[in-house]
Amino acid sequence: MVRYAMRGILMSWSRQLTIGQKLVLSFSVMLAVLACSLAAILIYLVRINSYVDRHQRITVPAIITAASMRRETSAMNLAYHMFLERKPSSSLEEVVARLNAHAAAIKQSLDLYRTTHAARTHPILFRMLTEHRRTGLADQEDAAIQQIDSAIRTLAANWQTYLSAAVAEKPDFLASTQEADRVIEQLTNGLDQLMDAHVNIDAEMNREGDLLVGRARTVALMLVALLAVVIAATYMLVNRQIAQPLKRLATTADRVAHHDLSASFDSWPSRDEVGMLSTSLVTMLATLRERTLALERKTKELEAFTYSVAHDLKAPLREIEGFSSLLERKFGGTMEAVASDYVEKIHAASLQMTALIDALLRYSRLEQQTLPRVRVNLQELVRDAVSDRLLSSTAVTVDLPAAHVRGDPATIRQAIVNLVDNALKFSRGVASPEIHIGGAVTDRNYVLWVRDNGIGFDPKEADRIFGLFERLHTASEFEGTGVGLAIVKLVMEKHGGRVWAESSPGKGSAFYLAFPMMDVP
Repeated sequence: MVRYAMRGILMSWSRQLTIGQKLVLSFSVMLAVLACSLAAILIYLVRINSYVDRHQRITVPAIITAASMRRETSAMNLAYHMFLERKPSSSLEEVVARLNAHAAAIKQSLDLYRTTHAARTHPILFRMLTEHRRTGLADQEDAAIQQIDSAIRTLAANWQTYLSAAVAEKPDFLASTQEADRVIEQLTNGLDQLMDAHVNIDAEMNREGDLLVGRARTVALMLVALLAVVIAATYMLVNRQIAQPLKRLATTADRVAHHDLSASFDSWPSRDEVGMLSTSLVTMLATLRERTLALERKTKELEAFTYSVAHDLKAPLREIEGFSSLLERKFGGTMEAVASDYVEKIHAASLQMTALIDALLRYSRLEQQTLPRVRVNLQELVRDAVSDRLLSSTAVTVDLPAAHVRGDPATIRQAIVNLVDNALKFSRGVASPEIHIGGAVTDRNYVLWVRDNGIGFDPKEADRIFGLFERLHTASEFEGTGVGLAIVKLVMEKHGGRVWAESSPGKGSAFYLAFPMMDVP
């Protein structure tokens, strides 16, 4: 009962917190655990580093120094016995000097070992041996050092005597040789004991290192387990308090985005940002439903108004066009030049007004139309679209890579036809008009372009030319309604692509269509 009561209190308390406060609380706990983990790991790393440092500064150099003394001892023993066998041709003084040099090298290495590498000279190392109850290794090391020191002093003081007895073959020659061999054996035994002691000390240091690593591993595993528990608890909290409700809100919002206004947002008991978002979305959805209904009514009214106005305008325009044509045919030969010019302008204006109304209706239908999406082969579509619009006086080349996009073939064809007509129109005044239609496939787009060598335009007008009824030239210079490029832009927007233009006066123009690449069956 107490557990359930505490759980209820915690849930009630957590509902009063904002998402930021919940995240701060969760991350604070994780940071605290991480701080403790780092502190513990650093402590053990310092201890391990100290162990590694001692091993590098003491144990390894000590073994190397002992091995150096053993090597010098072997060389000294070899030189001594070779002299006894009369193999070297060196004089007595040279051999004594050589043997004393070996002895001095051993003495120097021993002094270095005693002051730098011996266990009793390092309190931490000696404390480790004490903790491991292996102080006998330090005693063995001290005894070996004393034995080596005594032997090397004896040899250094008596080499002259030993070798002189051998050269003169005195009666005590054999006893002198045996004495020298005994001292060398004492030196060798001392070096063996020293090596054995320090090998055992190195084994104790390895044991200490293993203990430190094992303790550090245990502490690290415990802290990792604790951190995993905290992360799991944080994940459950975030998933339950944030992720799941946001996912439900996102699913409902996606349905609303796809025009399913029957969707509804569930209320959220917490007073955090999710609860505020849920309340706001409920209000937004209610407002959206009201405005959608109002927009649908206005759209239908505007559509009816557009067609009504277009029909009402086209009827008198047809009469104006018809009567102006009759006047021109019936009285064209008898009318004055001014009157004939007036009639011709009336007829041209009526035709232009009719074309403008038709273009506006096409734009309006396209804007309100939901386009089908099918597999479209742009290469074939372009070739078919331009095959019946080419002029004999214009050189047109089509060089398109094979590719497919998903879209509406009719509106894509209309956009391409508008660009080709635009290129033909503005290339008429060029001596050798040329139009090139090409394309390229990138990772994300299929880019199609239409280039011409016509009159071009100022690059500053590159965005303006795609506006509805925007024209850079008067009707007397170039015919048109100012709707063609606006239709091209609308087609590309409905296909999720884009259109842009590049040009400079007198150097032609290039119009680009970028279609998004889609997986098509």
